[in-house]
Amino acid sequence: MTTLEPEPEPEHATATGTATGTAPPLRILIINPNTSQHMTSALRPVVDSLRLPSAQYTFFTCPAPGIPSINSPADAAESARICLPHVIPLLDRHDCVLVACYSQHPLVAQLKSECAKLERTRKELHAHAHAHDRRPRKYVTGIFEASVLASLGLIDSGDEASSATAAFGIVSTGKIWETALQSAVEEFIGVGVDGQPPRPRRFVGCETTGLNASELHDLDGAEVRAKMMDATKRLLRRAGKKSDGGDGSISRVQAICLGCAGMVGLDDAVRTACVEELGDEAAKAVYIVDGVKAGVGLLYGLARGGF
Repeated sequence: MTTLEPEPEPEHATATGTATGTAPPLRILIINPNTSQHMTSALRPVVDSLRLPSAQYTFFTCPAPGIPSINSPADAAESARICLPHVIPLLDRHDCVLVACYSQHPLVAQLKSECAKLERTRKELHAHAHAHDRRPRKYVTGIFEASVLASLGLIDSGDEASSATAAFGIVSTGKIWETALQSAVEEFIGVGVDGQPPRPRRFVGCETTGLNASELHDLDGAEVRAKMMDATKRLLRRAGKKSDGGDGSISRVQAICLGCAGMVGLDDAVRTACVEELGDEAAKAVYIVDGVKAGVGLLYGLARGGF
């Protein structure tokens, strides 16, 4: 990785990245809406591991006073209120924005709205100058949204009405997220609201560790790993099994989302739990979806594709 000289940024935002080839660099702003610098630092190697060509990353951490650990939708809303005025000035010099909090975080919709305002203003200025606006549009997503889209793209297609259809699930932190993320998934994919069918069969739900985001880093690693494995096994058991197309069966859960940005590096615990619960071969059919990787990859693809 080549460290780049950052443009002048607020003290809570730092820039790194890689620049190769002839394509102009794609500038991606990654927002940690809590105040944990440790959590922000843990995101860097995850992003670097993608090795995306000509990508530059700016990492933003919520300034104090802020929320040290986002443990509820109310915390997410408050963190959005605190972060928004600090992030708006950064939008004009970034192409993409990723909100690295695993929730239906208000910043995603708010920043999409702010980016739309920037585009309208820019078009008006170019219209007055009788010039063509060649600047690309901006893209915004959250790690929650990106992980759901990735999971739906990875699992097998099948009969939505069948109780044995392939599905995905989430392993998250505190118990409050079990209902919050159930509702968030239903709203995001358009079921279970406004009189629609109550539950999406492709989502089996959320199991939790009982830890908050900061405890994922602060507690003994063996304890965290054990709780992650226990939650994963509960998720697999909840879903049941489906035919593997032959004489055997595999878990209905074909993708498991890491339901917190602080779960960086814990995918191995989830994988081990799958092996212990399902066996080596059946466990290979389960994808583990890191929302940070999914989010950066989605934004990069959208921007480079010019959608």
